[in-house]
Amino acid sequence: MKLYRNRYIAFKIISESAFSAERIVDCIWRMLLNLFGEVGASRTNFWLIEYNPEKGEGILRCTHTSVDMMKAALAIVTELNESPLIINALGVSGTIRGVRRFFKKSYREIEKFNKS
Repeated sequence: MKLYRNRYIAFKIISESAFSAERIVDCIWRMLLNLFGEVGASRTNFWLIEYNPEKGEGILRCTHTSVDMMKAALAIVTELNESPLIINALGVSGTIRGVRRFFKKSYREIEKFNKS
């Protein structure tokens, strides 16, 4: 019997600097620990599935009960290595295939905005 269901969060990093996957994971873990403590952070089952440092896009996994906790931790991150950054959660899905649609959707919105 499965005790939890996975959710996948698509995110985009807005920053002038590029960051490695290890630094992003460390930063998110620190925020989870600061906000929710060790027990709360461990219940998220947080894992970085994919990350593209050139585009600043990635997919992370968490449990279905901790989606709001993950979004809160992402929203609180304001800097990494004294370099300002914003981690924007694009969307949540129950499958990796479904969460990839959020990247395509965000590109279409940017193109539409640039044309007008």
